[in-house]
Amino acid sequence: MARVLVLLAVLAAASAWEPAKAPPCSKITEMIVPCIPYLIDKAAHPGPKCCSGVRDLRKATKTHDDLVAICECLERAAHLFPGIDHPRADNLPHLCGVRFNLTFSPSVDCKKIPGPEELEKHLL
Repeated sequence: MARVLVLLAVLAAASAWEPAKAPPCSKITEMIVPCIPYLIDKAAHPGPKCCSGVRDLRKATKTHDDLVAICECLERAAHLFPGIDHPRADNLPHLCGVRFNLTFSPSVDCKKIPGPEELEKHLL
């Protein structure tokens, strides 16, 4: 019994060391849905819930792989919301006060977007 408890403790500790991953696409979509009125030119500015979602997405982006996963999800989600104004989408992080390579553009190769590591290098 003691060995089982030690094994469970070791497994729990090992899983705690796993790096965080990008949220699932359904969660990413939930974070961005409040931005849709702004993105389809129905609102002059993104609202607080939209910017909160953008900030949460940025916080969830720790690695280039996270950014790729988010980018690919947003590309798929963009098809659910026809009429997205891509220049507005590209400006969204700036308007929310976030430095983040967020895009809805279907022509972007998500794997080639500079990740958070590259952005941090440019800030130094």
